[in-house]
Amino acid sequence: MSTEKSATPQSFTARQIQAAWAVHAFTAVGVIIGYEGLNSVIEGHARAAILWLVAALVLDGIDGPLARKLDVRNRIPTLDGNSLDLIIDYFTCTIVPVAFLYRFAFLPDNTVGPVGFTMLFVGALWMARTDQETEEGWFNGFPAEFNMIIPTLFLIGASPWINLVICAVFSVLTLSRVQFAHPVSVRENRNISLPMMMLWLAAMLTLAIAQHSIPAVRVVLIVAPMWTVAQVVHRFVTRPDEARPLWRRLT
Repeated sequence: MSTEKSATPQSFTARQIQAAWAVHAFTAVGVIIGYEGLNSVIEGHARAAILWLVAALVLDGIDGPLARKLDVRNRIPTLDGNSLDLIIDYFTCTIVPVAFLYRFAFLPDNTVGPVGFTMLFVGALWMARTDQETEEGWFNGFPAEFNMIIPTLFLIGASPWINLVICAVFSVLTLSRVQFAHPVSVRENRNISLPMMMLWLAAMLTLAIAQHSIPAVRVVLIVAPMWTVAQVVHRFVTRPDEARPLWRRLT
C-alpha cells in the first residue's frame, strides 16, 4: 500500500488551478455542441447533426487525457470531472442520437418508439454503473455510444430491419459485461485501434459534408468498425469469465 500523500489545492500554483478550470470548461462545451446537434435534428438537418456529433466525439476523446495529464482531480477536488463528463455523454451519446432516430426514422414502422425508449433506458443505467471500466481500460458493456451507431446506420443506408437488429444488439450489450476497448486507454493494439477510430470518424465526417454517398468512403464506414467487433469477439473468446452475464455475478 502506497504511503504517498495526495496533492491538495494548496500544492498547486494559481496558474495550474486556472488550467484545471480551463479543462473543466472545455469538457462543459460538449453540452453546447450537443445542443447544437439536437437543434439540427429538430430542424431536419441530418448531416449537420452528424457533424456536431463528430465534434462532440472528438472533444470527448481529448478532454479525458488532458484532465489526467493536468491532475485536474487534485487541483479542483470540489468539482467531479467524471460526473460532468457522464452528464454530457448521456446527452450527446444517447439523447441526441435517439432524437435523430425519431426525426429521420430508418427503422421498420412502429419500432422507433420502443427502440428509442430502450436506448434511453439502458444508456441511463450504463452511465450509472460503478464498473464502467477495467483497470486495463476496457469498457464493461457497450458504453452507450449510440452517437457512433445511429449516424453510421443513417449514412450507409442499410435496410430498416438490419438497423433494427443492430440497435437491439447494442442495447442488450450495453447492460452486459462483454468488454469493448477504449481506443486510447487500452494499450493492446492501440496502434491499430486509434487509427481505425480516426478513419471511422473521418469517413462519417466526409459523407456528412459531401451531402451524398461516396462508394469508397461508404465502404470505409462499414469496414472500420469491424476492427472493434474483432476486438470484442477476441476478448470474449479469450477471457470469457470476465464477460459472464450480470445476473450470474450476483450468485
